[in-house]
Amino acid sequence: MTNKTYDVGYCNPPQHSRFQKGKSGNPSGRPKHSRNTYKLLEDILEQKVSIVQDGKQIKISKKVAILLQAVNSAVKGDTKAIRDLFPHLLAVDAKQEEKEQKRASLKADDLSIINNFLQNKETGNG
Repeated sequence: MTNKTYDVGYCNPPQHSRFQKGKSGNPSGRPKHSRNTYKLLEDILEQKVSIVQDGKQIKISKKVAILLQAVNSAVKGDTKAIRDLFPHLLAVDAKQEEKEQKRASLKADDLSIINNFLQNKETGNG
C-alpha cells in the first residue's frame, strides 16, 4: 500500500466520513404520505361547499365555487374579473375552433374514403 496524500476539498470529502458502501445517507427516507404544496392545494380545492343556486342547496367543489364567483363577478361588470377571465375565454374559443376544424377535416376524409370505395365498386376493382 502506498502512502499517497489525499486532497480534501470541494467534491472530495475525507475518506473516513464518506457514506459506507451499502448504507443509505437517508436511512429513514421520505415519510410516507408526505405531500407538497400543490397536493395540499389540490386537496383543499376538491373539498365540497354548500351553496344555494336557483333556490336549491347544492354541494360543489371549492374550485368550481371560485370559478363560479369569478364568472358571476365578470357578468356583473367587474372589469378586473373580466380582464382576468378574458385570456381563458380566448383559449377556450381557440380549443373549440380547433375541435371543429378537426371534425370538419375528418368528415372530408371520411367522404373521400366513401367516394373512393364507391368508385372502386362501380369499376369492379373492389
